[in-house]
Amino acid sequence: MEKQREKTPLKQRRKEEGGITLIALVITIIVLLILAGVSIATLTGENGILTRANDAKEQTEKASVKEQAQLDIANWIAEKLENGEDSTVNTPEKVQEILEAANQNNENKYYKGFTETGITTPSGYEVSYEELYITSLSGEETSKTAGEVLKVNPDGEEAKDKSPYVMYNNMLCRVLYNDETHGLQIITADNGVVPSVTLGYGDDKVTVNDFFYDGSLTLSDNFKKAATSYNNVVNNLNERASEYMDEKGIAKDARSLGSIATLENGKFQEDTSGMYTGTYDYLETYSWNGKFKVADTNYKEDVDQLKALGLNATSGYTWLASRNVNSNSYYSYFSVRNVGTSGSLNGNSLCDVSSDGYADYYSFAYGFRPVFLLTSDVVISSGDGNSENPYVIE
Repeated sequence: MEKQREKTPLKQRRKEEGGITLIALVITIIVLLILAGVSIATLTGENGILTRANDAKEQTEKASVKEQAQLDIANWIAEKLENGEDSTVNTPEKVQEILEAANQNNENKYYKGFTETGITTPSGYEVSYEELYITSLSGEETSKTAGEVLKVNPDGEEAKDKSPYVMYNNMLCRVLYNDETHGLQIITADNGVVPSVTLGYGDDKVTVNDFFYDGSLTLSDNFKKAATSYNNVVNNLNERASEYMDEKGIAKDARSLGSIATLENGKFQEDTSGMYTGTYDYLETYSWNGKFKVADTNYKEDVDQLKALGLNATSGYTWLASRNVNSNSYYSYFSVRNVGTSGSLNGNSLCDVSSDGYADYYSFAYGFRPVFLLTSDVVISSGDGNSENPYVIE
């Protein structure tokens, strides 16, 4: 007879077979929720993957637009510098003008448009105008430029307020002009900053063969050199000034004090003086008419500015690239002007001719002060404009 199977209560069998309890299920759900929360935070949180990805996209796009905008601005600056024009970029309007002009024929512009505070990228991000102001040709931002800082003010109380001190090419200088018609001009601060200059028969820029005379007199070599020094004085002094320009191109042109101060096509002007023709008989008798350059009044603007800003030399006399003719029935004197410490004007005759046919010659050595034309976006790297701590430009 088969052994009868023992019967076990249903409740007990279920317990023995095992299964997921309600507590275990709740714990599992909680763990899954925690993991989901961590994952979501990792993706979308403040430092999440998606947030960082969006930030990276924004920064990359803004950097690309900024780089291309700076390139357009740098090209515009280079063109202005080449022409000696103002290359300042410090307003939203100027940035917009440059970018619109550079991209007027480009249907797919790298930027979307402009707002009051900056230019927008294709995705709608913004690059502020300030990030694009006054950039050097290397693309580096500059905060202080010569055009902004090197101002002149005749009503200033202190010397630096009237005209700041500037260290240029190892020479202590002062600001002479900073306006639309003159550009930004600086002048050596005093006599002695550069060596004095000799004019007359001792002028080393002229030779005896540079003076042409077809009259009846026999002229000495010294007279010919003195006459040539007189005739060529403006261009020769301007040429001397250019010898003190820097090699980096910080200064775009140079001239001598007393020559034409205003600009033409962004440069200083050359001498275009005509020849002197007097009314006295001896000038015609000895063929002196048409042999000497006429007088000029170009010096007046510089001399007035020196007085207004208190920039006259502290000692000695300074040559002016300016001629003066004093002629009467006995003598005709051909002089070059100079200015004294008080601003007084003088003239030194380099040569003269008389009614009896006599021709004389002279030589003088005085201070020389070059004037340099800077571009307004030249960088000021240090200094405060005082004589002890002049602005340093580079």
